[in-house]
Amino acid sequence: MGGLSMVIYLNDQPLSLETVCTLKEILVENNAFSEHMAVAINNQFIPKPMFSSTVVQEGDRIDLIVPMQGG
Repeated sequence: MGGLSMVIYLNDQPLSLETVCTLKEILVENNAFSEHMAVAINNQFIPKPMFSSTVVQEGDRIDLIVPMQGG
């Protein structure tokens, strides 16, 4: 009855959530967690130690930044 349903965006792809989630939960559930990455929510960098305590909100835009090699 009237459960939570919100949409966030993970790398510009809509993702529907049925429960309140932390950033780390979303990354792990979507196989997107890596030790060698940076994450921004709504263009604000989130330090890795804060992944487990950062709760996402309706409409948040999560961008994953992965280092690339090359020249």
